[in-house]
Amino acid sequence: MTAPNRSTKDVCHPTRDLPQKEKKPNAAANATADSAPSFFKTYDCRGKYGVEATEQNCFRLGSACNAFKRPLVLGMDYREHNDTLASAFFQGFQGEAWYAGHLPSPALAYNSKDGWAVSFTASHNPAGYNGVKFKKHQRCFFENELQQLKQWYDFSKPPARIESKPLPFEDPAVKRNYVDDLPDIQGGIFDLAGGAACALKDVFENRLFDRPDPRFERHLPEPKEGTLDVLQAETRKQNQVGFAFDGDADRCVAVDQGRVIDGGHLTAFIASHHVQAKSKVFVTLDTQAEVFRFLQEEGLQVHYTPVGDVHIVRAMMEHDAAFAAERSGHYSFKQHMPDSDGIYTAALLSGTKAGDLVEFTQRFKAVSLKDEVRFQIDFAQLKAWAEQKAGTANVQDIDGVKADLGDYAFLVRSSQTEPKIRINVEAADVPKAKKGMDEVKAAMEKCRMA
Repeated sequence: MTAPNRSTKDVCHPTRDLPQKEKKPNAAANATADSAPSFFKTYDCRGKYGVEATEQNCFRLGSACNAFKRPLVLGMDYREHNDTLASAFFQGFQGEAWYAGHLPSPALAYNSKDGWAVSFTASHNPAGYNGVKFKKHQRCFFENELQQLKQWYDFSKPPARIESKPLPFEDPAVKRNYVDDLPDIQGGIFDLAGGAACALKDVFENRLFDRPDPRFERHLPEPKEGTLDVLQAETRKQNQVGFAFDGDADRCVAVDQGRVIDGGHLTAFIASHHVQAKSKVFVTLDTQAEVFRFLQEEGLQVHYTPVGDVHIVRAMMEHDAAFAAERSGHYSFKQHMPDSDGIYTAALLSGTKAGDLVEFTQRFKAVSLKDEVRFQIDFAQLKAWAEQKAGTANVQDIDGVKADLGDYAFLVRSSQTEPKIRINVEAADVPKAKKGMDEVKAAMEKCRMA
């Protein structure tokens, strides 16, 4: 079988094949459409197995993907039910495809350079969830592209019964193409979390939780404080820096001397050690204001994007940036590919000496306070208040309102998953942070909508 990336022809353009104006969905049709609206999220397909993530819906998804004219690369993590869901997808999909077997999402994205790829994964979601991510030209699908795919999906119908059929033979070229481009591993401890990174366990000599865990019974797929106790202990015991991945390994979290390193601080470390001065860098709005100022002082052209990995990917591509980061652990490098890659990030940082990250983070002194409210506000009015206090140049409104008022900085933005508004205040010490929180909440009360 020919290796992927052999063609330079683009994937077909949905905007040329579909009407530009999307029709409003028919409510009656949606009521009997196998929970189609809930299976499609903003940037991927995801849901509970047997509810949104069903074989019928994956057959319809495969059928919808026949609209793409270039060959497909398909792989998956080790989650329970992925084999039957992928089998149903292949029964609906009639195009040319390479089956990669179990691989992390970044490996599949890497092989979509001249085409597209599908990753069966629910990322950091707990057991019981399944999902599908779509990649194109080494990046995630953007919202409009997924919505165009959904239009084809809405017209497809599953058969009354879907039989379980064997998956195609695996093509080792997909894995080889990706692994050959990774930086050499120079040290470190790697927590694979029983997820998709286990497919590349031979890359990491010093590894933890390297046995696939389809139900995540031994380790949750979300790398954060509270789930990395074993890795934290091993970094102290072995005196090495540790790295942890989420379920599909597109995120990376670092641990040094038992401490989980804040994603904003790791962003600053990467940019100052691995990005050339004067380069363009994008960070999400939830990145600390003091990190933003540090990057400016390092001579980097730093800009904000809305929160979400898709936004850093889009910004990197549109502005030819060298590096982009989201505080939750998504990192994108121009020299590698636009899409976020936790494994590449860990390999790049694997030569970091124990204690270096902890020492680096000590320059950041700010205290952060968080709160939330469950009422709606007029964000335009809040922006006007912030501009009056901080000046227009120090206020961002691309995702809620963020402002740097000198004594403190704040970010107020709507939750993407719940009916509430999140508040984050950052200051040099606790008293200033508390004062800032009080001022911001008082301003929000004045901006409250009936």
